[in-house]
Amino acid sequence: MSNVTLEENEVLLVASRGIEDRHGLWLWRPQDGRWQGRQVGAVRQLSALTGHPSLPVVYGTAGIGQEGSLHAWRIDAAGETKLSEGSSQGAEPCDLEVDPSGRVLIATNYTSSTLTLQRLDARGAFTGKPLSLKLSGGGPEADRQDDAHPHQAFFIGGTLVIIDLGADRIREFALDPDADDAGLITEIRTTAVPPGTGPRHAVVLPDGRLAISGELGESLIVGHLGAAPEQWANVRSTRLTGPAKTRWERNYPGDIRSSPDGRQVYVANRSYDSLATFDVGGPMPILVSEIDTGVHWPQHILVRPGHVLVAGWDSSRVIALSLEAGIPQGVETLFDCDGAGWLHVHKLA
Repeated sequence: MSNVTLEENEVLLVASRGIEDRHGLWLWRPQDGRWQGRQVGAVRQLSALTGHPSLPVVYGTAGIGQEGSLHAWRIDAAGETKLSEGSSQGAEPCDLEVDPSGRVLIATNYTSSTLTLQRLDARGAFTGKPLSLKLSGGGPEADRQDDAHPHQAFFIGGTLVIIDLGADRIREFALDPDADDAGLITEIRTTAVPPGTGPRHAVVLPDGRLAISGELGESLIVGHLGAAPEQWANVRSTRLTGPAKTRWERNYPGDIRSSPDGRQVYVANRSYDSLATFDVGGPMPILVSEIDTGVHWPQHILVRPGHVLVAGWDSSRVIALSLEAGIPQGVETLFDCDGAGWLHVHKLA
């Protein structure tokens, strides 16, 4: 039995990504010496999860094609209830976040270059018609940067930050939940990153800099919002060379997470199936470790006390790596879960 633990009121939710009835939202917890799981709801191509800031409600994006969907479940000690389901108003939604007030859900629609803003009621359920905002832009890699392609949404304080892979931009927005639709969201600043980076996911470091995985540039970039492209530190995301081994010969870095103290960041090199650890305490990131994850296409990372968990999408497996002085060591299989693509620790109350 792994020594990866959860609090008594916590469960591990997994987005099981695929097109069969067995795919969707799964709930896992350690019990009787092993991890036990059960399906909460069947959803095709469930891709990302996030929680409400004050309610035991979890939200998900789903779908590949011309129209995606948004989902909401209340999961507490009494059981699970599907609260809402609706259109994402765009194609291939890939991330979502709730504003700090708990009143607006924001989703990024990758293929259609749009943001969707869905108001929430006091229960965390969808209320009213969603608002769609079209983004524009592009980059040097024509087939992947033909337009804006927002890939991540998160908040720094009350500011909404959007990582735009297609436009090589970080976009900042002011959000006013009290306003009508016309005043709900306002773009306040755009930061350009090195051309061809294809920024995918970011974490905020203790000194306020962002560390961002570059999907198209096979890179890790670190810098401040508002900095010029040439002011960003820019290094390769891996020490590995030659053809990659999973899905593509080209490496596509994916998720990034920071250590609890913020001194290291972990980058998933999905095509190489590796997890790279960088020291980001200085001005230039330093690659200090790279370990084979033991799974194919490590899609998502979750940092827990003493461990890093990795969802291996193509292996249908969730693994854990123990942390020694912030460096991942060894690989342990926690459990198998079809199409494991996203990990989220959820509090039942």
